[in-house]
Amino acid sequence: MSILICLDPGHGGTDRGSIGFSSIEKDICLDIAYRVERKLKRYEGMKVILTRSFDLNRTAEERSEWANRSKADLLISLHSNAATDSTLSGFTSYVSVLAGARTRRIQCWLHNQITYFLRQRGVQDLGKKNDTESMTGSLHVLQLSRMPAIALGSLFMTNPQDHRLLSDNNFLDQYSSCIASGLASIFRCPEKQTTASEVYDYFL
Repeated sequence: MSILICLDPGHGGTDRGSIGFSSIEKDICLDIAYRVERKLKRYEGMKVILTRSFDLNRTAEERSEWANRSKADLLISLHSNAATDSTLSGFTSYVSVLAGARTRRIQCWLHNQITYFLRQRGVQDLGKKNDTESMTGSLHVLQLSRMPAIALGSLFMTNPQDHRLLSDNNFLDQYSSCIASGLASIFRCPEKQTTASEVYDYFL
């Protein structure tokens, strides 16, 4: 059995998303998406598509249509938070206010795995929320997707501590590994066995 994950890097093109101290949300979203894609390839039966692979404009309708047409098993929309109050910090996840029990179970499992990882790095858990509680008041890509769909609000770009983490390659790599392992656990996809020759080739 194969599982198809659709990763949706938020924003893109002329839609820059939130602006941090020295970074832009659209770039962070795409960076995390690429990292999660690479990590997911380490698990048996996990396949990945992206709603955008470059710095392009994509509407919510185009993103959800791509996921729906591809018959993805799960859509993960990647975002980061921002606020005028620079003291605000933390992680949250969102599902459509219309989401059913299965989507909410997946949200709960993935959210708990991510927040366990983030708490060890001093990041606050802001809770599991409906999209009506988001900064924009709705996340249309979640509502238009016919499969379970979850948005991850990955820290606050406007908070100094969160911004430092989002600018740290080592943190981003570990964070992406956490997301990938959480998804693999949800769908019970074991990590691929690496042979000695593959390890040797990797270091060449």
